[in-house]
Amino acid sequence: MNPNARKNIIYSLVLFAMLLLVYAWRTREGKPVIDTSAKSVTGKVSFSGKTMGTAFQVSYLDPSNRDFQPSIDSLLNVFNLSVSGYEPTSEVNRLNLKDTLISPSKTLVSVLKESNKMYDLTAAALDPTRSPLEKIWSFSPSGVKLQDSTDVRIFLSLVGLKKVIITDSLIRKSPPGILLDFSGSAKGFALDLIGEFLEAKGIKNFLIQIGGENLARGVNEKGELWKIGLFHLVDSTQTKSEGIVALQDQAISTAGSLEQFYTRDSIRLSFTLDPRTGYPATNGLLSATVIGRDAKTADALADALMVMGWREAIRMDSIRDDLQMLLIYNEKGGGLKQYISPELVRFLSFPVN
Repeated sequence: MNPNARKNIIYSLVLFAMLLLVYAWRTREGKPVIDTSAKSVTGKVSFSGKTMGTAFQVSYLDPSNRDFQPSIDSLLNVFNLSVSGYEPTSEVNRLNLKDTLISPSKTLVSVLKESNKMYDLTAAALDPTRSPLEKIWSFSPSGVKLQDSTDVRIFLSLVGLKKVIITDSLIRKSPPGILLDFSGSAKGFALDLIGEFLEAKGIKNFLIQIGGENLARGVNEKGELWKIGLFHLVDSTQTKSEGIVALQDQAISTAGSLEQFYTRDSIRLSFTLDPRTGYPATNGLLSATVIGRDAKTADALADALMVMGWREAIRMDSIRDDLQMLLIYNEKGGGLKQYISPELVRFLSFPVN
């Protein structure tokens, strides 16, 4: 065969192969890469969406591959219309405008009654009427500032959950001007509602996430406990590192941040207001992670402990066997310290000294 003819044939074959590759790549654009390793075999169903100003994700194992997203979207919509501050026409927003709400929903009454229990348990550290105080203080890395010529006592008089009268047929705030805000606990309530829904459908293995709050039951598609990332301190250097915790039929919630703090008298202080005093909390607790059986308790206690402080948190951990904690805090003149519940250690991916 003529050498030039052979070269032309080779060039034609190479060009044809390149055209096939380009065509294959172009038809791939805009389509997800399909993972057939587990989903079709194990019956894992996952979906996501938006609620309460953040993202949520639901994953569960179901041999029948049932799609519960429409039902869960509807459940969240009904919940938000009761207690979410993000919904302009929600019951809680209407109550904040009128001070009285006749024939409240069972959802709102239930959330208020549970909030009262947590209010009592935390000695008023968790208070959904704290909003007036949040409007007069501002936090930044350089410090905390009170609005000029502001009398904290005036705004503190508008704080206190016991000033809200709750019955199954009526909710009334007295005095007028009290504002209810469930942003510190609503995600936990919603997680538990979705979990109860899935369990009623016979789903035993699931992980639900709303923002940074998580609720897990059973195992994942690999037959392992569901795993969640969390930050901890490397003891030798006191630097932040990311680890993993395995959840055994539990919920997890974290409040506070190692990045959001200001320094006063050589102590790092969190951006946390104490609704009992009307002033910033000065206990040195920077981050509180709480793991418990239900999400509403974990969510509420994580926020409350930031007000109560690390000493009270450790005391609570010592007398309750239904909670585990990871606390990061500091004291005057000392570096960062970490407390981890002894029962939690075996579920962590990192060593604890």
